[in-house]
Amino acid sequence: MKRRDDDKELILSVDPIAFIREIEKIWQARDGARAAAGYTEDAIVHYGQGQSHSGERLRNWPARWFEYARDLSITKTYRGHHGNCIAGTWESRYTHPETAKKILERGAELFYLRGEKVYEHHMWQHSWPEDEVPEDAGFSTD
Repeated sequence: MKRRDDDKELILSVDPIAFIREIEKIWQARDGARAAAGYTEDAIVHYGQGQSHSGERLRNWPARWFEYARDLSITKTYRGHHGNCIAGTWESRYTHPETAKKILERGAELFYLRGEKVYEHHMWQHSWPEDEVPEDAGFSTD
């Protein structure tokens, strides 16, 4: 992460579009080691209701997810950036290992970078079985 001399604003040291493309490539390859290597040693991933991964749990999380979602197919899209934060969305599909149902997901995430690595990652997502898409009531309570 660099600072502009004129206004001391944080700026990225990576191309944000290439950054999202590289993460997509790693997740499409289901490469747990490379996914975990993109985080700083002190990184934290926030998700759900006050849930998080850090330390060894964060290092093992991508590999555990790829083991669970063995046929994961994912597309990530760059949405914007500001300062040292890159925003993206994703759409994915996988087979639930216990029910054999096809699961669809949509999500959004914020990546805060220190240099070329993520030190803070926020994720929000919604998942549903492919054949159980709910009626659109104009809002979601799930």
